[in-house]
Amino acid sequence: MAMNQACFLGAGIATHLGTGMAAQLAALQRAPLPPQPVNCDIGTIHECVPYKLLADFPLADITQRLDTVIDHVIEQALAAAGLDGADRAGISLFIGSSSFDISLSEYSYQHAHTVRNDAIPMEDSPSFGKLGEAVRQRFGFRGPDFSFNTACTSSANALWYASRLIQAGKIRYALVLGVEVINHITALGFHGLGLLTRSVMKPFDAARDGLVLGEAASALLLGPGNDSDFRLLGGANMCDTHSMSAANADGSSVAAVIAAALAEAGISHTAITAIKAHGTASLLNDEAEAAGLLRIFSGSTLPPVCALKPFIGHTLGACGLTELILFWQALSNGFIPATTGIGADNTVLGISLVQTPAVPAAGIYLLDYFGFGGNNTALLIGTGDAR
Repeated sequence: MAMNQACFLGAGIATHLGTGMAAQLAALQRAPLPPQPVNCDIGTIHECVPYKLLADFPLADITQRLDTVIDHVIEQALAAAGLDGADRAGISLFIGSSSFDISLSEYSYQHAHTVRNDAIPMEDSPSFGKLGEAVRQRFGFRGPDFSFNTACTSSANALWYASRLIQAGKIRYALVLGVEVINHITALGFHGLGLLTRSVMKPFDAARDGLVLGEAASALLLGPGNDSDFRLLGGANMCDTHSMSAANADGSSVAAVIAAALAEAGISHTAITAIKAHGTASLLNDEAEAAGLLRIFSGSTLPPVCALKPFIGHTLGACGLTELILFWQALSNGFIPATTGIGADNTVLGISLVQTPAVPAAGIYLLDYFGFGGNNTALLIGTGDAR
């Protein structure tokens, strides 16, 4: 029994692919689908934005939707871990999101705008801490809670921090939550910047023309387990001031954060058996990630690389945890997800994606996350005996 290891004990997930693990794994073995158009309205602004909404949580009741999906994935994770009441009470909470409860503030403004012309946007202010406190109260968690908003790396950083506190013996159990539901400020912001595609995302592909936003909620319980359990083996986070929207295109900042994660884990890049790419399908981010990976693996064979955003969209602050859970579960079920026909040609950026579901080799796996605003994170996962 590894008493001070942050093992993955139980997970819950809801994405565009469905709710629960079985729906996700089945969909990851099919071709990714294009997004659906969603109406986004703020005051007098009306736009139609491509989006991948949660499959099983309709937009009908905005006031209850966020709490409902959060509770659903947390209950999945707790049930899978099988903790008793005393252990549940001591759980520490770590939330990663880029929007938290902004959707509720937007709804409040839109409703007020229908009854009075002087309604003020964000009059009902969103709050990072408010969401965490509500979750603690509903589930009776008595450990500390932390909220992370570092753009697309939010829940990856939440996971990394939770893991380090467990390893340091500061806490025993951690519940990491990644959540991102549609809000019009974000959707219209990406739309206004011309970053969205209305087709399937195509990371590292010559035909890539932008990203698709997606909703997700995921929860992962960390705590003591066995050597055969998956866990976080290392990680690193760095801020790149090259640009507000992308890492340095020469790959230097991407390579630096991956190298730091490898150093923390005490392993060489040659120990990596597969990679989950960030893969946003935007021009600069793909260039930076490809260049960074080729710097790290210069002179050696690049391991198999897969991308998950074509399936679920870019889930922003939730992508760190959501994609980790999907990748971990796919590996545990004997396959690396493939994107047939997407990112197939490695002459474009020097990177090709897995084209048919591959059987994963045992070992250590690299997961990349590069956030809007220059926050970059790399995580390494594997079983306790992988090293």
